[in-house]
Amino acid sequence: MSQSAYEIKTPLITLRITIMEISRLHIHEEIIPEILLKLAEKIKHDGVFRDPVIVDEKTLVVLDGMHRVASIKHLGLKYIPVCLVDYDNPNINLYSWSRVVKQRQTDLDEARKLLLNSITKLGLRIVNIPDLDKGLGILSRRELTAIISLGKTNIGVKSRSREIKIIYDDVKRIEEATRLHGFEIEYYTEKDALELVNSNKAVAAIIPPTITKKEVRDAALRGEVFIHKATRHVIPARPVGVNVPLAWLSGSYPLNEVQRMLVEYLSNRKLRTLPPGSILDRRYEEELYVFE
Repeated sequence: MSQSAYEIKTPLITLRITIMEISRLHIHEEIIPEILLKLAEKIKHDGVFRDPVIVDEKTLVVLDGMHRVASIKHLGLKYIPVCLVDYDNPNINLYSWSRVVKQRQTDLDEARKLLLNSITKLGLRIVNIPDLDKGLGILSRRELTAIISLGKTNIGVKSRSREIKIIYDDVKRIEEATRLHGFEIEYYTEKDALELVNSNKAVAAIIPPTITKKEVRDAALRGEVFIHKATRHVIPARPVGVNVPLAWLSGSYPLNEVQRMLVEYLSNRKLRTLPPGSILDRRYEEELYVFE
């Protein structure tokens, strides 16, 4: 254990928990003001920073925790707890979030017609997708902006470009158009989204293509951001409950001193592991390392 980071060596990945200057980090997704303000208020109320944000150790691109980074900035703090990981580790998987379209009205057929009409009004061309698996293959080649699953039928939205940033900008346009027509958008895994649509519990599932790790890094280092919920990173293991006092993050102490304090603090606490699928504040897909 070094003086600058607390290490957890797991079978699939090494987690290095430390404190960093927030100005060195690069985010890759946009910040939603409402989420930012609500989270900042909670962190301030708690008086501690609960879970470290997940960061690529090579480039300092934030993989998970964009709004926590923005909240710390909003509170005027200088440092932030991070968990450094090797993003090139093949055990770190990257997926997309599917958009599930919901509406209170019960006439699904009318709702689905309205949804498709709102998309075509954007000037985007739609095509029939007879086979979902083949459609997902076309999606992966960036020939489609998204697949719209309507239960028994699937529609493809033709992409204007194979450039992933342009594709996701169009996904955002689709989201905004659906909301203007009274729909609600929620975010699910592709599997869960399709189950909701196939059981008629949702109007549609919007499935966008998956962004690559290189595209995440490149965009963030250029200072560009994708839309909210563009990436879904699944890390083999995740540390939670570090509960770093906010006073340590103010910048009143030298960084190396705060790092030393963190290592000593975590070394004196018990560490409990929980299997994937465990529920704390939410359901986690990863193995958890919980500080108690």
